[in-house]
Amino acid sequence: MDAFARFAFFTIARDAGVSAFAAGILMIAYSFNPPLALVLGASVAMFFAGVMLFRALMLSEDRVVSTEPWQVMEPEQRPVGDDGRAVACERLETMLLGAAKNAAGIASVMFGLGLLTSWA
Repeated sequence: MDAFARFAFFTIARDAGVSAFAAGILMIAYSFNPPLALVLGASVAMFFAGVMLFRALMLSEDRVVSTEPWQVMEPEQRPVGDDGRAVACERLETMLLGAAKNAAGIASVMFGLGLLTSWA
């Protein structure tokens, strides 16, 4: 894994961690009603998936230079030239879409569990 992919991974992982923390706080706050707590957690996960999809949609080869992973890197570590920007854009887009897919899967499971626990 090259430096840009590593920085991109940890940036997305940090964002996912903050979202999971927010979902956890909401779920604990509404723990008196487990179906509602699960639906709130699922809603946060679905919102995170939507944000990741929006970030991937708005990403372009020109905009990749204004992303956090690109700006955190030292200039000599950054991918060089137009081809380097294209590869960086493709990698970041793939990682964003992967995070969105995982978040949507987690949200689906949580919505399902919320529905099942509401029937019990």
